[in-house]
Amino acid sequence: VKKMIGTEREVEARRVDGSTFPCILGMSEVDNGDSRQFVGFVKDITDQKKKLHLAESERDASDALLYNILPEHIANRLKEDPSHIADLYGNTTILFADIVGFTDRTSLMSPQELVVMLNDI
Repeated sequence: VKKMIGTEREVEARRVDGSTFPCILGMSEVDNGDSRQFVGFVKDITDQKKKLHLAESERDASDALLYNILPEHIANRLKEDPSHIADLYGNTTILFADIVGFTDRTSLMSPQELVVMLNDI
């Protein structure tokens, strides 16, 4: 292949049965010494489109979960740079901890009982 002519184009193509599919169209020039040939190609990109759509859906679900459990400004910071999120507030301590059996122990507690239990830890 000597060179690509123009640019590839993403289009919707139609099969003999009438169904459509996304594809890439392109054209290349082939130099055979004393003659030139032009070759067109069609590449079905259905699988790539499905994978991209799945990845976007998973990212959207992940983002929704993140925004459900964290304040928006913290979620945005976490998405921008997940390595370090640290802020200083005078006379304040915030501790994130994983307490074994927490859900089982607290599922039947009222919010007030939960705060009393946490204060005792």
